[in-house]
Amino acid sequence: MSPARRRGARAARTCALLAALVTIAALAPASAFGHAVLERSDPLSGAIAKREPGQIVFHFSESVEGNFGAIRVYDKGGGRVESGDAFHPSGRGSDLGTHLKAALPKGTYTATYRVISADGHPVSGGLVFSIGRTSAAGATVSQLLKERSAAGKVTQVGFGVVRGVQYASIATAIGAVFFLLAIWIPSLATVAGGGAGWQLASERFMRRLRAVLGVAILAGVLSGALGIVFQGATAAGTSFWSAAKPDVIREVLQTRFGTVWGVRMLAWAGLGVVLAGALSGRRLPVLRPASVGATGLALPRTLRPLPLALLALPLGFLALSPALAGHASLQSPTGVLMPANVVHVIAVSIWVAGLAVLVLALPGATRTLEPGDRSRLLASTLARFSAVAGIAFAAIVVTGLVQSYVEVRSLDNALHTAFGRTALIKLAIVAGPLLALGAYNRRHSLPQLRRIALGGQPPGAAGITLRRALRAEVALVAAVLGVTAALVSYPPSTAVSTGPVSKTASLGPADMQVTVDPARVGPNVMHAYLIDKKTGTQYDKVKEFDVKLSEPGKGVGPLDAGPRKAGPGHYVMNGAVFGVAGTWKVQVAARVSEFDAYYATFEVRIR
Repeated sequence: MSPARRRGARAARTCALLAALVTIAALAPASAFGHAVLERSDPLSGAIAKREPGQIVFHFSESVEGNFGAIRVYDKGGGRVESGDAFHPSGRGSDLGTHLKAALPKGTYTATYRVISADGHPVSGGLVFSIGRTSAAGATVSQLLKERSAAGKVTQVGFGVVRGVQYASIATAIGAVFFLLAIWIPSLATVAGGGAGWQLASERFMRRLRAVLGVAILAGVLSGALGIVFQGATAAGTSFWSAAKPDVIREVLQTRFGTVWGVRMLAWAGLGVVLAGALSGRRLPVLRPASVGATGLALPRTLRPLPLALLALPLGFLALSPALAGHASLQSPTGVLMPANVVHVIAVSIWVAGLAVLVLALPGATRTLEPGDRSRLLASTLARFSAVAGIAFAAIVVTGLVQSYVEVRSLDNALHTAFGRTALIKLAIVAGPLLALGAYNRRHSLPQLRRIALGGQPPGAAGITLRRALRAEVALVAAVLGVTAALVSYPPSTAVSTGPVSKTASLGPADMQVTVDPARVGPNVMHAYLIDKKTGTQYDKVKEFDVKLSEPGKGVGPLDAGPRKAGPGHYVMNGAVFGVAGTWKVQVAARVSEFDAYYATFEVRIR
C-alpha cells in the first residue's frame, strides 16, 4: 500500500473511532430520566386521616400514564390494599389515583407510584399515611420502589441502541426512495448511453438499492419490536427478558409510546409490500432496449401516481412518528415543534441516505462503465445530490436551532442538563467536521470531477478522494444518529428546569422529603417532611432544625433558610432565597439531643 493510501486508511479509521466514541458517550443514560414532577398528593405524606380516605391521588406537573400497576398501596405486612387499576380523577391527565379496599384497619400504610410521562419517561416516588392512628410501618418507600426498579444500565443502553437503529432505518428508507426518484433516475436519463454497460450499471444500482431498502425495512421492524419490549422493561422496572411477555407488551401498546411504535411497525410492513410491488419485474426502473422503431436504451415509464401515493402513506407516517412518540407533540408550542421536527427528519433522511447510497450503491454501478462514462455519471449524480444536500443541510440547521431554542432556551440549560449537553454534541458534529467535509466536496471534489468528466477521463485520484470523504461523512452521520437516539431518551432542558423540585434524603432514623417551589431565582417556599424509617409516622424528636443554602461555584452563602415548625415532623421555609441561578447545596442539621445530631446534604438546580 502506498504512503498516501496508508494515510487515508488511518484517517478513515480515526473518523470511525471518533464516531463510535461520540455515539457511546451520547447513548450513556442520564442520571435523571423522567421529568413529570409530583406537585402534591391526597392525602399528604405523613397525614393521619380520621377515616379511611377511599382513594389515593397523586397530582403531577404534566400528564402521566397509569399502566403497569402504577400505584400500589401496602399495609405494614407488605400486603396490597389498593382496589382496581389506576385512574385519572375527573379525566385530568396530570392526576392519577387508585381506590383503596373497604374497611381497612387502623394503622400506617405506604403508597408508591411509578408512572410514565407522556413522552415515555418513568417517574417514581411515594408517601406514608395513617388511618385513625399510627402503627409500625412495613418497608419504606425507597425499599418498595427498589423492588420495582430492576431495569439496569444494560437495558437503558440497549434501548438507546434500538432507538438509534430505528431512526437510522427511517432515515434510510425515506432518503433512499427520494434519492431514487429525484437524483438517480434524472441523472441516469441525462447521461446514459446506448451500450450494454449502461444497462448493467442501472441493474446493479437497483439491486444494491433494493438491498439497502430491504435491510432498512427489516431493521425497522426488528428494532420496532425490540423497542416495545425495552419500553415495557423501562416502564415496569424489570429486565428485558421479564418484559418480553404478552401481558407486558399489551400494556405498552395501550400507551402513547406503544401506539406510535406499533403503528410504525405496520407502516414498515406496508412499505415493504409497496416496494416489493413497485420495484420488481417490468416495473423496475432500469435501462432497457428502446421500443420498436427506436434504438438505444430507455427507462420504462413505471412511476405512476398510484404507486407514488401508496409509497407516500407509510413514508409520511415514518417521518411523522418521531414527533408523535417524542417531545415535539407534547412540548409547547407544539404548532412550532411538530412541523419543525417533521421537516428535520425529512431533511436528515435525504442527506443521510443520500450519503449511504453514494457509498454503498453507486460505486458498484459505475464499475461496469467505460472510464469517461463513469466520470460523467458520477459528476451528474453528485451535482444533483450536492444541490439537494445543500438545501437539506440548511433545513437541518434551521429546524435544529428552532427545536433547540424551544427545548433548551438558555446557555445554563445547555451546559447543565443531559438534554442540553447532548444537543451541543450533536451541534458540534454537524457544524464542525460534517460541515467541513461537505464544503470540501462541494468546492473541491465536485468541480474537479466535472472537469474530468468533460475531458472524458476516468475519475482516478479524484474519485478515490471523494469516496474516502463520503465514507468519513457516513461515519460521522452515524454518530449524529446515535446522539439523536440519546436526545429523545432525555427530558427537554426546559422540562427539567420547571419547578417544583422534589428531593429525598436520609436523616439518621428518618427519611426526609424536601420540595423547593418554584426552584427559580428569588424567594422560594421549601417544605421538609420527616418520616420515621421504622414506624412510618412523622418523626418529631428534633429539638433544633437548621437549613443552610449555598452556591459554592459562585461564592454565595451559606445562607440561613429560616425553617419554622409547621406540624409534627413538618418544617416550612417561606423565605428561602436563591439569589443566583446554579447548583445550590442544601445542608440540613437536625439536633435531637445535647449530644446527638443528624446531617444531610443534597443539591438543587435553581434556574
